[in-house]
Parts: sequence; C-alpha cells; structure tokens
Amino acid sequence: MSDESISDVDLRKAIRQASRRLDQKSEAERRTLIQQAVEQAMNEELAEKRLENERVAEIVGEEIGRDPVKEAMAAREQAKSAALLLTMLLLILWLIAAATGRTDILRFTNAPQALPTLQPRLSDQSSSVDVASVPNRPGTTMPGIGSLEQPNAAISPIFQAYYAEHGGERVFGKVISPELNANGRRFQWFERARLEDWPEHSNTPYVVQGGLLGYEFTRGLTFPQQTYFISQPSARFFPETGHGVADRFLQFWNEIDGMRVLGFPISEQVQEMLPDKQIYTVQYFERGRIEYHPQQAGTPFEMQLGLLGRALYLKESTPNIIPPPRPTSVPLP
Repeated sequence: MSDESISDVDLRKAIRQASRRLDQKSEAERRTLIQQAVEQAMNEELAEKRLENERVAEIVGEEIGRDPVKEAMAAREQAKSAALLLTMLLLILWLIAAATGRTDILRFTNAPQALPTLQPRLSDQSSSVDVASVPNRPGTTMPGIGSLEQPNAAISPIFQAYYAEHGGERVFGKVISPELNANGRRFQWFERARLEDWPEHSNTPYVVQGGLLGYEFTRGLTFPQQTYFISQPSARFFPETGHGVADRFLQFWNEIDGMRVLGFPISEQVQEMLPDKQIYTVQYFERGRIEYHPQQAGTPFEMQLGLLGRALYLKESTPNIIPPPRPTSVPLP
C-alpha cells in the first residue's frame, strides 16, 4: 500500500510539473506571437511612411524640375493653334455665306441688328426730323381713297425735282404742308411721304431723301421675319432686314425705284383695315407702305403707297393690322 501511495503521489507531482512547464511554454509562445504581430504592424507602418515620403519626394522633384519658360512657350503654341482653328472656321462660314447669300449666319449675338437702308440715312437725334415737335394741323374726316381733298400748299422748290423724277403725285400724293424746319433740317409733308433736305450731301443723289415713315408709323409693332429663301425674278429676299418682297409688290417696288423711295422691307405682306373700313393686303418698308387695291385692277392705282404722310402729320389713322386667324384647337381625348 505504501509503495502504491508513493507512486501515486509522484505521478501526480510529475503531472503537475509537466502541466506547469506546458503552461510556461504556452505563455512564451503567446508572447512570441504577440511580439511578432507588433513587429509586423510596425514594419507595415514604416513601409507606408516610406511610400508616402517617396511620393512627396517625387512631387517635389517634379516641381523643382519645372521650366517656366518652356511652359510659357507651350502655352503660346497652344494659343496659336486655337487661333488658327478659329480663323479657319470663320473662313469656312464666310465661304458658305458668300455661296448661299446667307449673311445672317455670321451674326454672333441676339442683339437686334441695325437695319441698313439707302445711304446716307437719318442716324441721330441732331439730324433727324422730330415729328412730335412739328405743329400738326387739326385732323379731318378721311374721305374715300383716291378722292382726297385738294391741299392749298405748294411744293417747295428744293423738293420739286425729286418729286417729279420719282413719280410725282401718283407716288407721293399731294402736298399737305408748307416747307417746315425742325432741328435745323427743312422738310415737307405729302399725303404718302415726307421729303427731307440734306444739304450736307449736296451734289450727290442723296441731297433729298424720304423720311422713315414706315418705321415711325409702326413704332412698337413687331413683325415676324421671313425664312430665308433664294431670290428669284418674282421674289426677292433681303437679308439686311430678314424680309422678302414678291409678285406684284416686288414689281411695283422696282417700278418706282423702290430702294431709293421706300428702302428695305420691314414686314411681310399683312392684312390691314385702312381708314375706308376695307381690308387690304399691304407691306411695310422703311419709308412707306405698299397697298394692293384689287378694285382698281387694270389701272395705275392698283398698287399704291399708303397715306402715311396724312396718318402721321394730320393724325388721321394708326396701324390696324388684322392678325392671322389662330388654328382651331383640337380637344384632347
């Protein structure tokens, strides 16, 4: 019994010692693993810092190696290339415009263009006639077209030659005012026009010019522009104002030296109720209005200039354009 007890005690002791050594070994291994993990983390952090330092060094090296002179030269070369490309594009546009007559494609802004006309033209307040400052006669009842009252005034000598050469009474109507003066410029009213004296252009065809009655009468109105078309014998497009003149209106415009007497068109053909309460087809120009009178077909009065002189000077009428009918609305299902 004694021997067995000793053996058991020794065995248990040996087991305890072995267990203690195992615990000690496991603790050492754990410490070793922890140490290895710490070292690995430190190495990784050092590697990241090293890479970051290398990137910073590379950036600094690039900045140090930059040559401002070379960069400026490169920028100038790029600017030259861009300018050359823009010039080529503008040249192409110009060639297209010249080939098609589309001068409007070279407009670069939405601002309204100045509308050119017979040169020289009224261009500033110091030289233009201020219609509002002229003492107007009291208005009268408007008789039927073609049977206007006989005015008593005589045509001023400075306007007689121009009046006679460009159609006389058939084109301009009768004189309705004496010679007047406003802003230092002499002028005279006729039923269908206002003639103005421009002594600064003496000895030129422009010493006498028609007033811009078309503009003045339609001031505040906006006319839609015509879609561009290629001019033909029976229809002519004016890119200067974006309007066209066609058929009998173009024929009459040509007959009376339209560019000189009326200037460019500022509207298309529109319907307007005139003072005789009848609706006519008319077209506005810078210096007047052409009217089509079908009841006068076959006579010299089928095409006439409108009575804008009477309208502005005698205050007999204002624009009364008939808007086109709106399309019938279709109810939605």
